[in-house]
Amino acid sequence: MANSRPAKSKVGGWPSLVRLGAFSAVLALGLALVLTAQLLPGRYHFSEGDVVSFNIKSLRKVSYISQIMTKAERDRAAEAVVDVRDFDAAAASNQQRKADTVLGSIADIRHSSSSLDQKQRDLAGIAGLNLSSTSAREALNMDDGQWVVTAGEVRRVLGQAMAESFTSAQQPDLVKRLPYMVDQSFTSERRALVADVVASLLRPNVSVDAEATAQAREAARAAVQPVWVSVEKNEIILRDGDVVKRLDIEKLEQVGLSNPSLNWQDVFGNSLLVFLLVGTMAAYLYFFQPTVWPNSRRLVLVYGVLWVALLAAKLTIPGRDLFAYVFPVAAVPMLLATLLGVDLAVLSIAVLAPLIGLVAGGSLELLTASLVAGLVGVLGVWRMERQVVAYLAGLLVGVANFLVVAGFKLVGQDVDLAQLATIGFISLVNGGLSTVLTLGTSAALGHLFGITTTSGLLELAHPSQPLFRRLLTEAPGTYHHSVVVANLAERAAQQVGADSLLVRVGAYYHDIGKVVRPYCFVENQFEGQNVHDTLNPRMSAKLVTSHVRDGLQLAQQHGLPSKVRDIIEQHHGTKLAKFFYHRASQGAADQPVEEEDFRYPGPKPQSKEAAIVMLADTVEAALRSSEDHSAEGIARLVGKLINEMVVEGQLNECDLSLRDIDRIKVAFTSVMQGIFHPRVKYPEVASPALPTEVQEAQPALPAGGRSGDPGPT
Repeated sequence: MANSRPAKSKVGGWPSLVRLGAFSAVLALGLALVLTAQLLPGRYHFSEGDVVSFNIKSLRKVSYISQIMTKAERDRAAEAVVDVRDFDAAAASNQQRKADTVLGSIADIRHSSSSLDQKQRDLAGIAGLNLSSTSAREALNMDDGQWVVTAGEVRRVLGQAMAESFTSAQQPDLVKRLPYMVDQSFTSERRALVADVVASLLRPNVSVDAEATAQAREAARAAVQPVWVSVEKNEIILRDGDVVKRLDIEKLEQVGLSNPSLNWQDVFGNSLLVFLLVGTMAAYLYFFQPTVWPNSRRLVLVYGVLWVALLAAKLTIPGRDLFAYVFPVAAVPMLLATLLGVDLAVLSIAVLAPLIGLVAGGSLELLTASLVAGLVGVLGVWRMERQVVAYLAGLLVGVANFLVVAGFKLVGQDVDLAQLATIGFISLVNGGLSTVLTLGTSAALGHLFGITTTSGLLELAHPSQPLFRRLLTEAPGTYHHSVVVANLAERAAQQVGADSLLVRVGAYYHDIGKVVRPYCFVENQFEGQNVHDTLNPRMSAKLVTSHVRDGLQLAQQHGLPSKVRDIIEQHHGTKLAKFFYHRASQGAADQPVEEEDFRYPGPKPQSKEAAIVMLADTVEAALRSSEDHSAEGIARLVGKLINEMVVEGQLNECDLSLRDIDRIKVAFTSVMQGIFHPRVKYPEVASPALPTEVQEAQPALPAGGRSGDPGPT
């Protein structure tokens, strides 16, 4: 039994790894090209300021978000935001204390014995004091009484000025008003002195909080809804003689009449995102999908589907907002889930959804809708065994798509019932298209890339399939054995999470090679003659084990899927044909007996499904030949046979766990006990006497026979 962690494929190696890297690089380049290239040809190319010499009409109806108008509205909202300010309540008292210091210094200079020139130089040296020469002379020439009054006026005017709220930008205006705030009874020289001193002491008491202001402006920007512009079909975009503006260029781009200029920043940004996504995908394939990345055809399928899907999105979504909701992106993971399994399907939508969002201009709404719809689609078609399941999955995809869009509308407070109804209808169309594309392409792609599909398995399981009918007509005993094996294997597969449909079909065809020589197998020997009674054991073993090779040849001739062929090839593993080996061992002592001559060619089962068919085949054959069909006997024999397979190492290369094996034992025991349940013996009932003419018309019965005997149930 294999470890549950996936191992690297045997067919891998450096060539396969290099191929994976090359394929991934090509895919990334292709996706980046689709994202950045202008795929639809434009008709006009204008620059801002050009003059149009003819009328230009829109060829279709388009609604789009104007990036230019949206930016202008958001800039306008940001500019309207008032600066966030902080008021310094301690500024006034701090400046009053500084005023006391400055005024004290002036008083000291006034009373010093220095010369007038020296005193003027000392005044100019006071830190923070800026006096004109006229104000300096006035401060030195007035008497002490006048100075006391002047100093008091400085304190009063400073207090009045600092009582106002002002910033550094508003301070010059306040300085200009200072002379008018001084006592008008003062002389002009004294008023100028007071104004100069107060101007030197003024400090802004209000500061602008740059961070809070920036946050408020960003909040104002975010609150502005995107500006939608609608252009009607045949609407004139530009008239003869119009001067082209940026809005006109944007409108021409949206309606597909102009090629936008190449933005290298967008090119590098999109390429970076694409290479990150594809690189992550390649790493996932390498570590967790060892059966996919060494297979070139499967890599081409996965990468090709992704590239075609993005190309289709680029050709349909830009400039057509409703097309974004109808685009069946869920078809990609649904298709890959049907062909290659759930893991690859989930991986594909995880890569594709962000790319679809980029195609739609970085739409988080469309990214989320694509991701959710894709995951719902995968859940819907997982283990799909009837087509009606695909239609139900499409319905769920449509509902999921609508709910995501409705959720975004509610969050953005942009609820328009008419628009929601339209999107609801379009979402259902989306789901329907996803289903149609999945069903319409899965069979064709499965055949083209050699992949087993559910629909193909369902066809093979039908009794009218030519090869299956041949088994019934040419080897009826093997046919009935295969049917019972299929029932056993299907029940076990359901218990351990294996593909029950593949197991059933594989069991139907696992012994198809016996139709080549049906007489060599005991279940088809109805006349009591056994051909092996006249053959040596080696020849008998060769004839019996050759049904695996014959089955593979028939499977290839009739185009059976590779997974079914694998079950045919692996359903005996490398087991020993014990009956003939023991016969040979009991023969002539002079002839050595090699086990390899009596073993099946293998390989051992590589998957859960092949292992389950092997176990079911072994159990059914052994129980048919067993005489003990009691419940205890069946359970004992089932356990013994499966344990022997484990000890022999026949299950070492598949991923069945010990818990799985216990569940298989229980499933086999339950089914076989149902097959060999005790029968009720019906009592003999005498037939009523028939009229003479009726008796004469009755055909003669063979000895011991009774007409109309119901037989055992």
